[in-house]
Amino acid sequence: MRTLLKFSVLLVAAAVLLPIDGFAQGRGQGGGGDHAHARDRAQVERGQSDHDRDRMRDRDRIHQPAMDPAHDAMQTQERKQGQQQKQVREQKQIHVPGTGNGPDADIYGHEMMTVQERNRYREQLRLVESNPEEKTRFLAQHREQMQTRAKAQGVVIGDGGEREEAE
Repeated sequence: MRTLLKFSVLLVAAAVLLPIDGFAQGRGQGGGGDHAHARDRAQVERGQSDHDRDRMRDRDRIHQPAMDPAHDAMQTQERKQGQQQKQVREQKQIHVPGTGNGPDADIYGHEMMTVQERNRYREQLRLVESNPEEKTRFLAQHREQMQTRAKAQGVVIGDGGEREEAE
């Protein structure tokens, strides 16, 4: 009988404590559980909206120019430097006869060569480009040919490969 009494007391205690536990977790009377759930949902939504707002601010900061006068001055200076560099590149591309700045200026004795000879020179140089010994031999042979041609014409070729008047 004692066992039955202990079991009954335990069963009654469990029956009384279960509703109290549910109430403590927000599922009790009066819809407290719905309130807790709504509060949690609102907190998550608030966090999401904060995240969205931060993301939009970052996007704006990256894609929109700064309203800082120093930043504007720096951009203007960079733009001017870019324009100057472009002008220098364009001037280097313009060939003015006699200045040695044309596309053939890198060929030794280019002023004494015909267009066909310069094209053949470029092709042969391209073929020996990968072998340093052949390239050196080819350049030395070309240099010797141009000096021989210059001597025959009574002209001197300078160190840069430009024609100079004989003394």
